[in-house]
Amino acid sequence: LKLCGGFVMHHLEDMNGVDLVLRDIDQVAEPYQKLGARFIVLIDDVYTNLHTGERERPKELDEVGWARLIETVNRSQERAESYGLQVVFHPHADTHVENHQQMERFLAETDPSVMLCLDTGHDAYTGGDPINFFEKHHKRIPYLHLKSIRGDLREKVLREGIPFATAVAQGMFCEPSEGEVDFERL
Repeated sequence: LKLCGGFVMHHLEDMNGVDLVLRDIDQVAEPYQKLGARFIVLIDDVYTNLHTGERERPKELDEVGWARLIETVNRSQERAESYGLQVVFHPHADTHVENHQQMERFLAETDPSVMLCLDTGHDAYTGGDPINFFEKHHKRIPYLHLKSIRGDLREKVLREGIPFATAVAQGMFCEPSEGEVDFERL
């Protein structure tokens, strides 16, 4: 087995977000390379408490926060490239880049060298159509997380306001053949 990538996760919009991410890239780049990795999966940290659903940060970023997030991602890609690695940004539920509108803006405003890790399960969970998104942006998606969701449980989560971690514990992500994502079409 070889490692294909590893994660770095921080609040990318914070004043010190870029420093924390660059520090982590510097710490993990050499071990990742030795294990054969080609990617650093970058994730913005969540704005909720995943277990209670309580908001701990604003759901939407203001323009200053969004600009910081974009700058942090672009600088992260530059640093990763210096090690021969590629940043793939992971849109994730309960983060500031979680839905198609935010993902489209992210792609429009980041350097074209920044790529995405499309997580089909998270995309479906947040109401997206991962197949259409992949068809439209496949040139910037070299890395996939293949997951599916239970549509019946998603409806219950939305109706009852169930927190993300609870939804996951209840089986939100399921065997690909049992979920909503059409992997054959993908």
